[in-house]
Amino acid sequence: MNKLKFYLLREYMPLFFTLFFIIFIIISLIYVITISNITAGIKITFLDLIKFYLLSVPQILLVTMSISFFIAATTLYSKLSESQELVAMFALGFKPIKILFPVIFIAIILTLLNLFILFVSIPYSKMAFKNLKNQKQQEAKFNLQSSQISQQFGQWSVFATTNKNKAYTNIYLFNPKELKFIISHSAALKTDKGVLSFTLKKGKIYDLNSTYYIDFTKMKINQKVPHVKISIFNFKNYFQYNKKQFAKFLPIALLPFALLFFIPVLSFFHPRLNKNHTLFYSVSILAIYAVISLSNKNFVIGIVIPVIFFIIGGVLYKWKIKF
Repeated sequence: MNKLKFYLLREYMPLFFTLFFIIFIIISLIYVITISNITAGIKITFLDLIKFYLLSVPQILLVTMSISFFIAATTLYSKLSESQELVAMFALGFKPIKILFPVIFIAIILTLLNLFILFVSIPYSKMAFKNLKNQKQQEAKFNLQSSQISQQFGQWSVFATTNKNKAYTNIYLFNPKELKFIISHSAALKTDKGVLSFTLKKGKIYDLNSTYYIDFTKMKINQKVPHVKISIFNFKNYFQYNKKQFAKFLPIALLPFALLFFIPVLSFFHPRLNKNHTLFYSVSILAIYAVISLSNKNFVIGIVIPVIFFIIGGVLYKWKIKF
């Protein structure tokens, strides 16, 4: 039996990693396009695009591993069926469930890994994604151009003579509410710990309500960037904040077990009696499962979906597998 397990694993792993690589690239391209649409109104660099993509990798991994597992498993057993190796195994007395043991073992590992990604990696990466998006949106609002009027930084109207890589010279700021006027020789825009900071150097502050002014060497005008902060240790708030995300991806995380019995149903067949339609049926089942899962917004239903598919697969397994 050990030799059979090693043989099945040896045949399965190349299929899994090949499919994983292909599907990972396809889904990555979809996410890059999605990120481009999300950030369409924001000026971002190629490095920023890479940051947004890396923060999306946990979701990509979750979907890719689940799909690759199922397709690789059905492909493996359909190849064994076509070459009549599966018939030979049954003739030697191996039960279908024992032939599935290597895949069941992999399903357990992938499911545990998926659940960790879902409940830990995805929430923190989504939080970082949202914070980075907020930062870039704030920076976009303060996209200061040289020699242009009516530009705003918070309550301040800003005018700059020159601009080069967020470094400005001859800056003029006016606050109409407080009636304050600032002249500065140079300035720079930076983001630090969720705060957008406009640092002015060598200038004067005039209070138009009085006759005095103040010379300064360095001054900062700060504007706080909206910042999301959650912690798994405050589980109630953590769960409520990510509830829709959990509901959406929980069925995908549990896919290796939810569709486990569909593997023999679709790929165990006698080549003389049946044609090989395994890939078509596998993709069809996956498409149905994915549409139902990703459209779900209720956490309880997110648990029910895999259970229903597991039961349906079990019933079909009992009905169809006659070996």
